[in-house]
Amino acid sequence: MSEFGVVEPLYLEPAVAEHTEMYLKAIWLLDEAGHRLAHIKTISKLLEVAPPSAVEMLRKLEQEGCVKYLPRRGVEMTDKGRKVGTRLVRNQRLFESLMRDKLRIAIDMKIACGIEHHLTEEFADALCTFLGHPRECPHGRSIPKGSCCKKSLQA
Repeated sequence: MSEFGVVEPLYLEPAVAEHTEMYLKAIWLLDEAGHRLAHIKTISKLLEVAPPSAVEMLRKLEQEGCVKYLPRRGVEMTDKGRKVGTRLVRNQRLFESLMRDKLRIAIDMKIACGIEHHLTEEFADALCTFLGHPRECPHGRSIPKGSCCKKSLQA
């Protein structure tokens, strides 16, 4: 208990991390749609940011080893960036499945998108197992497999 009588811990997650992750998710989704290279103009439109802002963030992501920036061509994901993008997409699609299949509520994309950043791998694997390792989300898109899916195939 805090000195103010508050008994629940409070966590202030950095919004900057979520903002950064959305670029990786956008590039991942473009790749899923068949775009080997993600163009700055396309990324900026998807995320509703100005192209110079997108370039600035993509250069930062390149410094972090998440993308390879190809001037005047676009960007491609590195393995590190792909891992983050895959995690986000998997988390969102699993959460959408939870809403529809178990909670029986309308899918709220804003909530699913917000939660995707905060699920640990352990939580996502537990959720996937609880849902029976679904292969598609309610929208018919593929759900990336997690380590739990690979274990269930071996059993």
